[in-house]
Amino acid sequence: MPITRRSLLLTGLATTALARARPAGATEEPDLGLGYLEALHLPEGQPYLPPSALHADYRLAIYVNTALSGEGTQKMWVLARGEAAEWQLALHDEGYWDQKRGPGAVPAYSWPVSTGRKYPGDSRSGPTPVGIFNVDDRRYRPGWGSPGMYNALYIDLHYSGGRASGVAIHGTTKGQYRKLGRADSHGCVRMKTGNADKIWALIHPEGARRDASPLWGTIPRYFSSAVTTDMSARSGYVRDGSLLYAKDGSPLTREGYRMVFVFFRDDL
Repeated sequence: MPITRRSLLLTGLATTALARARPAGATEEPDLGLGYLEALHLPEGQPYLPPSALHADYRLAIYVNTALSGEGTQKMWVLARGEAAEWQLALHDEGYWDQKRGPGAVPAYSWPVSTGRKYPGDSRSGPTPVGIFNVDDRRYRPGWGSPGMYNALYIDLHYSGGRASGVAIHGTTKGQYRKLGRADSHGCVRMKTGNADKIWALIHPEGARRDASPLWGTIPRYFSSAVTTDMSARSGYVRDGSLLYAKDGSPLTREGYRMVFVFFRDDL
């Protein structure tokens, strides 16, 4: 069952297309909506694709700016589209935007997050990796899994040594909410648990997993090694969203969630 504009409206996840007046006294803010994601010009060598350039098989895209400074720093955009439709902001934190711009405010992005930074003495901590990643559908952790990680969705990436990436987007504990909006994690992307629930409901409605999910289907394969359903190491990854091809010239694909992560930073 494809995600359509109608289904998003029925689940209460689509944002209104009607702009409401900005409250009196509100400060003018930079436009950080979809136009910002489309117009980004990042340093050469940083992997990035604007929404209009994403592969046609994707129905959900999660953009995260991992920058340490600047207007777009530490923000998330959750975008969705139906079949042959334009991308639109599918989720936002109503309470955050009501407080930021006033009741009924039209959101520019979804909500603030915390991404990774280096912790002295912790060899596995560091900045959140940038690039284009699929979801690792072999790891499924609803609710609280690892300490401090709620509804974790992992990026599909093994490092060159074979270790699976531990980088995920997930809800965090309430004690960490005050840090959202600045880099403070060990490498993951943190958000409020209520916002993590919203994303989880789009991918796993009523607990639907893998081929029972409305987002399950054929997607580009960003690694060249064999497809397995266990945690065997994968290799030959690309991080720029480019297609890989078999010897016969056909593009490499696999079955998975029809969603993609795009992590970038615009402060370099």
